[in-house]
Amino acid sequence: MNHQHEEPKIVIKGIPALIIIALVMTFFLWRILVTNDTVAPELEELVRQQLAAEYMRHLLPSIEEGVATKDNARLEADVERLKSYKEDITFTSLKSRGGGNNLYVRAEILVDGKAPPVGKSVRYFQFSHSMLLGYVYQQEAWALDYYLPFMN
Repeated sequence: MNHQHEEPKIVIKGIPALIIIALVMTFFLWRILVTNDTVAPELEELVRQQLAAEYMRHLLPSIEEGVATKDNARLEADVERLKSYKEDITFTSLKSRGGGNNLYVRAEILVDGKAPPVGKSVRYFQFSHSMLLGYVYQQEAWALDYYLPFMN
């Protein structure tokens, strides 16, 4: 006896298949185009702090060398650059998507009107939000995370 148990298959053809495809495409398009929120000022400041810290770490070897060689002119120049990294970060575009534990921010960055000293000029960041702590930086994110946050 050979009993073959075939799994039931669902086959959708014709007009119902086109309707399902259209609904799925509409959902994806809506999520990509419509869920673009503005960024809260405190969130903008957190992005600025994260970038400034990253740019400042890049200067530490130069500062250490200036201290070791007692080169005051070099130290003064490095300190001025440190200040500019915090004060002169501007965003040509700053947008967010999602919410809760999956809040993503897309930032187009200029430092003193030029490309950033380290990293790309377009970056994505993930934040969470709690009633107690407010916005909390989680990690740098992929562009895909920003454009497709479906779980919110």
